[in-house]
Amino acid sequence: QLLSTNLHPTDPNQDLVNRIQADCGRLTQLMESVLAFSRPMETKFEKIDLNFLLNRILDRWHPRLARLGIELFFNSEENLPPILGNSRALDQVFTNLISNAVEAMQDSGGTLGIQLKRITTSAKKTWVEISISDNGHGIPDELKDRIFEPFVTTGQRGTGLGLAITKNIITAHRGSINLSSFPGGTVFQIHLLAVEGDK
Repeated sequence: QLLSTNLHPTDPNQDLVNRIQADCGRLTQLMESVLAFSRPMETKFEKIDLNFLLNRILDRWHPRLARLGIELFFNSEENLPPILGNSRALDQVFTNLISNAVEAMQDSGGTLGIQLKRITTSAKKTWVEISISDNGHGIPDELKDRIFEPFVTTGQRGTGLGLAITKNIITAHRGSINLSSFPGGTVFQIHLLAVEGDK
C-alpha cells in the first residue's frame, strides 16, 4: 500500500504492486480459513428462527444477485419450528453455500433456490430441512465424494476449506448435510433438529 501511494498513478510498476496486493489478500483469506477450520466452534446455543436468519443473510446478497442476473426463489413452510444452534456459525454455513452457488452461476446468471420445510422421521423426531440449489455447472463426479474434505475445491480462487468448515459446523449442531449434483445444477440439503415446545 505504501509503495502504491509513493508511485505515480501512471507508473508501469503500479500493475506489479496491484498484483502483490491481490496476492496478499488471497493469503489473508487462506489464513483466515485455516484458522476458522482449526479453532473450536462456539458452544453457546440458543433457539433460532431459520426463516428470519436466512432472510437477514439474503438481504446482504440481493444487490450482488441482481448485478449478476441471478433470480432468487425463497420458500419457507408456515409455522416452521425453531432449531437450537449458534447463529454466527450458521450464518457462516449459509453464506458459504450461497457464495458457492453464486460463483457457479456468475458468468451466465441463473436461479438460486432456498427452501425450508419440516420433516418428521419414523423415530418421531422433527427436523428442519434447508435446501439450497443452483443451476450452475455442477460438481465433477470425481470430487463429489471428497467435496467436504479440506482443500478440495472446484473453483480457481477458493481455499477448499469453506465446505469443510460448513460440514464441521453442521456436525457440531448434530445435523447432517448432503449433496446432489448433476450437469446443470447442485443441491445441498441440511437437516437440523427442531425445538418443539419447551423441550
